[in-house]
Amino acid sequence: MDGTDPEPDGEKPNDDGPEAGRVNGGPNAGSDSVDDGTDEDGRDRSPAVEGEGSDDWGDGTAGGESGAWSGDEPAAAAGGHSDGGDGGESDCEVDPGESGADATGTADGPAGSDGPQVPRQYVQVDAFDMPAVAAADAGPGVIAVATGDGRVDLITSGDRRRVARRDDVLDVAVADRVYALSGTELEAFSHSGSRVWGVDVADGRSVDADPDNDRVYVRTGDGEFVVVEGRTGIEAGRFDQPHAEVAESPAVAAADGRLAVASWSFLTVLDADGEQLDERTLSGAVTDVGLLSGRAVVSLKGGQLVGYEGERREWEIDGDVSWLADAGESALAARVSGSDLAVDADGNRHPLDGVSGTPIATTPSLDLVCTVGSGTATVYAAVGQADDAVGVEIEGDSLRPRDPTVVIALANESDGAVEVDATVEAEGARVASSNVSATIDTGATQRRRVSLHSVDGDAVDVTATVGEESVTKTLEVQEETTALRVETDLEAVEDGTLTATIRVENVGKATVSGVTVGETTVGTLDPGAAEAVPFEQNLPSGDVEVRADGVDPLEAETAVPVTPTAIDLEAESDGFLLVTLHNETPVAVDDDVSVDGVPDEDGSFSMPVSIPADGAYRIALPVTVPGDRSVTVETSGGHVSERLGLARCSLLPAGGTGVAGGGDAGRTGGTAGSSRRRGGSPGRAQSGVEGGDGSIPISIDRRFPSETPRRGAVFEERLVVSNDDPEPVEFHLRTDDGAYAQRLKVRGGGEAVGTRYHVPLRSSLSLPRVEVEHEGKTASVPATERAVEDGELVAMITWQPDGPDDGVLSVTLESDEGEWAVEEAVVGGERSAPIDATVSPDSPAHVTVTTPYTLQGDVAKAFVRARRTDRHTGDGPQQVNTLVVRESVVGTDSDRVDDLSIDVGPQSRVERGFGSVFLSVANDGSRPVESVSVDAEGTNVEKTMYAEGSDGDDLASGESVRYLVDLEGVDAGERIAIDAEVSAGDAATSATVTATADDEGAVASDAWDLDVESDESGLPQRLSTQYE
Repeated sequence: MDGTDPEPDGEKPNDDGPEAGRVNGGPNAGSDSVDDGTDEDGRDRSPAVEGEGSDDWGDGTAGGESGAWSGDEPAAAAGGHSDGGDGGESDCEVDPGESGADATGTADGPAGSDGPQVPRQYVQVDAFDMPAVAAADAGPGVIAVATGDGRVDLITSGDRRRVARRDDVLDVAVADRVYALSGTELEAFSHSGSRVWGVDVADGRSVDADPDNDRVYVRTGDGEFVVVEGRTGIEAGRFDQPHAEVAESPAVAAADGRLAVASWSFLTVLDADGEQLDERTLSGAVTDVGLLSGRAVVSLKGGQLVGYEGERREWEIDGDVSWLADAGESALAARVSGSDLAVDADGNRHPLDGVSGTPIATTPSLDLVCTVGSGTATVYAAVGQADDAVGVEIEGDSLRPRDPTVVIALANESDGAVEVDATVEAEGARVASSNVSATIDTGATQRRRVSLHSVDGDAVDVTATVGEESVTKTLEVQEETTALRVETDLEAVEDGTLTATIRVENVGKATVSGVTVGETTVGTLDPGAAEAVPFEQNLPSGDVEVRADGVDPLEAETAVPVTPTAIDLEAESDGFLLVTLHNETPVAVDDDVSVDGVPDEDGSFSMPVSIPADGAYRIALPVTVPGDRSVTVETSGGHVSERLGLARCSLLPAGGTGVAGGGDAGRTGGTAGSSRRRGGSPGRAQSGVEGGDGSIPISIDRRFPSETPRRGAVFEERLVVSNDDPEPVEFHLRTDDGAYAQRLKVRGGGEAVGTRYHVPLRSSLSLPRVEVEHEGKTASVPATERAVEDGELVAMITWQPDGPDDGVLSVTLESDEGEWAVEEAVVGGERSAPIDATVSPDSPAHVTVTTPYTLQGDVAKAFVRARRTDRHTGDGPQQVNTLVVRESVVGTDSDRVDDLSIDVGPQSRVERGFGSVFLSVANDGSRPVESVSVDAEGTNVEKTMYAEGSDGDDLASGESVRYLVDLEGVDAGERIAIDAEVSAGDAATSATVTATADDEGAVASDAWDLDVESDESGLPQRLSTQYE
């Protein structure tokens, strides 16, 4: 044997240049390929239908930009790599005891192994929205992810934080530090987000880090590896990429002081200095590579996963491998034929029980797995049952009579996540639920709140038990003397985002529990204790609600001026346009500014700026083409458009049309602490402002070009702001519902007109009060409500992402008059997939169709094309104008709790003081309802649990789910009251189930009464754009 497998089938691939969309150095394939009309993701790459739209509708947007989210399967995956497989039907049965070679191992690891064990079970510990994944990697206990919107995040068990924001990250790696590679620079960040070092890298393509020897390997487009020390960033060497002539984008993995490089059909293993340790020619083209203790593992394009020790093939598993981890200690994670599993050194397969979604990274010890699907990232932790490794503590020293709650702290002191059960008992009170459970990450503490009833006396003895450990504490029943102090420290305003720290302090005499700041949980604060909570909020900012058990809600003030960047424009006589950006906040404002209208009519200019706190930033731009024209300046915190008379720049050469070469585009600079100049000349008091007659020089009027709004039809609203002063006036304009705020300027004696479009969906249209403010004085138009007449075809459209370049339209169709055949929806000139729905007054419809359009803001103009079928029009399909809204804004497609019906099941009964009530929840609507859950409370309620039916997370039309409410302690003649909440997304239905026990403490199955009340009102009142 010469250690060489037969030559692979097919021809040697050609290099296609730098890879695009690669995740974590994934090969993309480094193998032969045939163009079959699909993209790297395995999706159809057929030409889209050519879009079309109206001249005045269907091609406009409103609102800021927003990046696309990842779809069910990422374009490529990382922490390992992905070949874009879709995880279709599995032809690979995963058996914990089955091996690709000899099946001698178990779920605990290879036979006879004393090393790390393969986890038996995983539980979800976190889930969050995840934009498109650009790159990902995993190291010991951590996962790093770079997203398409420029974030680099670090994920640990139960925690995640932003490490950096970089728009041009090609790849990431993680070990003791997080390494982010752009095309020309490699940067290192601490796990807390501090930049440690940065080094220049020419034409960097991928980065891999080996935590075992502090080495970072950067592969370049010149066919070499640059090696740097992870701790210092100092270059430690360079060596050539093996077989660079056959594959420019190889699969690479680093671990245990080894670097594996797989190119086409060659597998080469090197040491840290680039010296060859092993090499062999494989039987097929390689799609990915990973390193396992004593093994190099490759996936082949023909559908095999093969393990090698040196030049010897140890085992082989058949099945398409769509993702493979870079490194593993006891086993290497992979997705084989759609199944997620771990393969140990002997080829034994172990299922990743509890993991769902497409993996993008797993830590080498397999203690952490991150998956993506439908725009959501989910983090799973390996768990075990280890009561002896969990410490238990009863927090606080007192109870409040109004809310007698005990806080039990469970601390995991083991090396891995654990599931634990605890029991709670009390003397001097009755425990509402004596059993609590928790899944706790390694080194973490979880708290469980246990309610007490019937508190008797001045003190209560509480005992908490976990396994063999038990703790008892006496809690005094005190008078209500709770008080919280809330303070806010504004830190930065950057790219339209406010950053602050909110400090909450308990200044009372009793422990306060259930403390939350916005959506952040603080927990329990003892007297004198304080907690500082980092906080971010998109502008316009507002107050943040601080809540605690037994304490009235408080508000932390984070508001800054609704448009922190005020803008002045001035045409100077020497041919420069002077743009002054004012910052009235106590912190610097970092933003981007764009100017349209210079140096000529079609010119534009943009640049990043940092405006000093309470200061200004000035930009002087040369004008090449003189004349009167509109100039628009915009930042994320301000907007102004003004018509100016511009002179040609005096510094330009005679007869020239541009700025002389070698010069700057203009003069820029910031002025800290400069004063804000109001409209008019310096020192001149304007009519209607301070120093004048006390009135405001501007007036506001609301106008409607059409008299009566109709349901489902676009209704136009216009705001006209008039300036009665001969000088320009700058003002704030805001609506009292918080939906709109802007800083604008009106020329002397001129008008500013803002147009807003609405689509009424109910019988009335409510419009908010609008106020303009100038130097502390205001003018306004009141809120108004207009009756809405019936329309014809009513179309409500919401959009949500479906992959990096596509979206899904959820279209609700109703008819107030006539029968309609709806053909398609058109958004931004892009035609949707065919709708093919028939609608009449008695027969609404709901359809979901794909669209190639990506919604850039929260709302855009759209229309549906439909044909009236109950009468002959002769005009063909009609265009029905409407709006499309981002799904997350209205949330009407998934949290439709009004489509749910609730019933008490016939198995419900109580005997001798104990029993169960079965609550059945059914989806009677035509659309799926997501995130359905049931929670119940009551004096006799022990616990609520899932019983049977749909899993409740995604309840399709016609499906149902049953929950069991366990009852105990029912006395003879006692009235039982169960307060149940059935929630779907952000909406909820409240249901009360009541019955009275007989003389033996029993309740028959037909003796239950049910009262249901919903707080969900269906469709929103209207869809609206911002003022344009």
